[in-house]
Amino acid sequence: MNFTFKTEHPTGTYRSFYPDRHVIKLNKKEVGRINEKSFQIRLAVEKEDPSKSDNPNCSWRWVSLKKEFVSLNEAKEFLKNNYSAIVEKFKLHYFE
Repeated sequence: MNFTFKTEHPTGTYRSFYPDRHVIKLNKKEVGRINEKSFQIRLAVEKEDPSKSDNPNCSWRWVSLKKEFVSLNEAKEFLKNNYSAIVEKFKLHYFE
């Protein structure tokens, strides 16, 4: 298994005002995004104890990796090369 990626282009009358969305997928389900401007990776991670967090109704939170990349392809390669370390460190939340 490995991460897959999908770029979603905005549609509709005002599509020129919205950037593309770069989605990170695992097992065909969304687990994160790559920011358009700074190419920063954001992952959805399960909380350790949702009852002790600021929002106990939500079982997950966003985690941003510190490293910022020069290009989209560089961010994708980083995720592919560090797949096992990321999955081992974080319990990823799957969006339906």
